[in-house]
This record gives sequence, C-alpha cells and structure tokens, in this order.
Amino acid sequence: MSRKKSADLEKTKQDLLEVGLALFERKGFNATGIQEIATSAGIPKGSFYNYFASKDDFGVAVINYYTEFNTKIWQDLLSEKNKEDPYEALSNAFLSIADKYGCAEVKKGCLLGNLAAEISDASEKCRLALLSSVSLYKTILAERILMGQKIGKVRTDLSSQLLADFVWDCWQGSLLRMKIEKSIVPINNNLELLFKHFLLP
Repeated sequence: MSRKKSADLEKTKQDLLEVGLALFERKGFNATGIQEIATSAGIPKGSFYNYFASKDDFGVAVINYYTEFNTKIWQDLLSEKNKEDPYEALSNAFLSIADKYGCAEVKKGCLLGNLAAEISDASEKCRLALLSSVSLYKTILAERILMGQKIGKVRTDLSSQLLADFVWDCWQGSLLRMKIEKSIVPINNNLELLFKHFLLP
C-alpha cells in the first residue's frame, strides 16, 4: 500500500470518528445510523465497513477517541492550574470545564454518561469500553485527591479511590441535571459542595 493511500485511509477514518462523535453527542447512539455517518463523512455506506466491522465496533472507537481527546484536556488543565496546590488545581480544572459547558448553546453533557445510560445493556463491547474510559478518569481523580490528602487539603478518613468514585458520580449527576434544566447552576452548586465542604478534612 502506498504512503498516500495509507494517509487517505487514516484521514477517512479520522473523519468518521469526528462525525460519529458529533452525531452521538447530538442524537445519541441508537438514533444515529451508519448511512448518516457515512454520508456525513463523504463516503458510500458500504465503505464504512472497510474501517469498522460493525456499528458496535465503531461505537467503541468513538468512545476511545473521545476519551483520549478529553483526558488530554484534563491533564493539560491540571498541569496549568495552580501547580503548587494539586487540590486547588483539581477544583479549578472542574470549574474550567463547567465554564465551557456554560458558554455552549447546546448542553450536550458528557458522552460517556450519555452512552452509559443509553447502550450499556445493549452492547457489551461498548459497555466494556465505557468501563475502561470511566476507570481512566477516576484514576486521574484519585491520584489528584491522594496528592491533596498528602498535603492536608483533603479528608483522609475515606480512601482517595472512594472519594474519586463519589466525585465522578456527583459530576455525572450534575451534568444530567444541566441537560434537563438547561443550566450550569447544578454543576456549580455541586462543585461548591464538593470542594468547599465535603472533601475538606
């Protein structure tokens, strides 16, 4: 295979992932068809299967693509926000993400949470991909919370992993309320309770 041919294939695959991500965020997994994905990416429907064996396999690829992109955003935020205080950096990173939701006209929420509610029972492949992605996010959270515990900024009567689970669940719940209420007030309220009250020693 020529280098140009390989590059073209990679570009088309990237286009499919970006299109799939946008459609899944806007419409959900079940309401998005392969024909729509292929047409939006500028390829025939049959060509879709040159890149993905099934819609479930495509769903897994989109979940992994979304996770890779967004964990980099989180890591970049955590490295930028108050390097001297990992706990404050974590709080500020959440506030930065909340601000982005607030500026968005359409409150899409988190793709992982949306898909978890929609397809976890219907697709084992996607469920396992979601589990892996959520575990990665919670590992990042637990690491930061542990750093906060070591400097006396976070309560130590509960493990960093248990606290990370709780923070993740609160975050996802507030994102669902955001979508229902079309407001970031639930997010800001939960972050205030978490970082100014519940997580403190």
